[in-house]
Amino acid sequence: MKTYSLTIKNPLAAAGVAVGLVGVGVVIVFLGFALLAALTVTGVVLGTGMAVYHRLRGARAELPRERAIGLDPALEVRPRTQPIAALTDRTDADDRLPPAE
Repeated sequence: MKTYSLTIKNPLAAAGVAVGLVGVGVVIVFLGFALLAALTVTGVVLGTGMAVYHRLRGARAELPRERAIGLDPALEVRPRTQPIAALTDRTDADDRLPPAE
């Protein structure tokens, strides 16, 4: 596998390259924030425009109405569970050790 490396012997040039790389990173982050801000402003403008349009038209958003069909308990799906262990008629006294002989 080939490995590439950058060797700069001049300290001033090395500092310049480091500052340049940091600068490129800052520019990328700045552009990302600018894109998010643009999307936010676009959403606010579109949302406000739609709200004003609906207000001027007088249209009200209605909530969906409930259906006349009620819930039917017979249609519920319940898992078939089997007991982990059969229940027995035991008491705490049964857990004692037998007497030593």
